[in-house]
Parts: sequence; structure tokens; C-alpha cells
Amino acid sequence: MRALSVHADLIVFISRFWQTTCTAVRAGEEGFVIDSPVYPDELEAVPSVLEQAGFPVSGLLATHADWDHLLGRIAFPRASLGCGETTARRLAAEPGAAQRELREFDEEHYVDDRAPLSLGGVQSLPVPGRLSLGGDERGRELELHPADG
Repeated sequence: MRALSVHADLIVFISRFWQTTCTAVRAGEEGFVIDSPVYPDELEAVPSVLEQAGFPVSGLLATHADWDHLLGRIAFPRASLGCGETTARRLAAEPGAAQRELREFDEEHYVDDRAPLSLGGVQSLPVPGRLSLGGDERGRELELHPADG
């Protein structure tokens, strides 16, 4: 995995599988992790890198419900997970699907040391919409756009 600091308040992690990205963004004392890398060692590294860089993690965001975008909960098991309404509906309509697809991936790629994926308590966010980040004069807004689940 590669970690790129593209701005003082933005770190992008690029997984060695499919080149998927995980983005950490912060403003003030708040920060969000968007999507996730894939492999267990990558997921284990993200919290350490963010801690060393002084990035707080206030919550997680998933762009859609494909299993490889939901793994942030493994790295940050106590963090809330937010997603767009269509994604939340898909997760509710297909309970356990992401976990099954993850197990299939792990079997196919000989991954045997992964922590379980828990997706309880997902927060549905209205899209299009905005999410405030940071409460001071440096505060920012994240724009939320709809995705097909």
C-alpha cells in the first residue's frame, strides 16, 4: 500500500489490490476516513499512519456497498459508518452479502488473518447533501453525491 499526503489535511492510501483508494480528510479536530484499502496489513497500517500524522478519526464514510469499500470498520471498529441512502438500503436488503463476498475474496487470495467485518448501525445520509467537518474557522464541508448502492 502507498500513502500519499496530497494536502496537509488529506491523505490518500492506495491498496496494492485493484489500486482502490482510501481517503482521510480532516478539518480542525474532526476527520473522516472514506472507503478502505483491502488487505489486513493495509487496514492495520491506516490507524497508525493517521495517528502519526495527527489525523483524528470522527467517523467513516463508504461511497457504496461493495465489500471492498466497507472495510474501514475493521480498522476502526468503534467508528460510526455513514453512507448514502441507496447504499444503506442495499446493505439492509442484502444482510451479510458484503461479509460473504469478503470471505470469497479471502479464500481466492489466500487471506487467512482477517478480523471479522461488522456492519451494524450504519447511518444513512441524505444525498445529495453536505457534511460539516471541523467546527472552527478552518471548517469544511464534504459534498455527498448519490451512488448506485
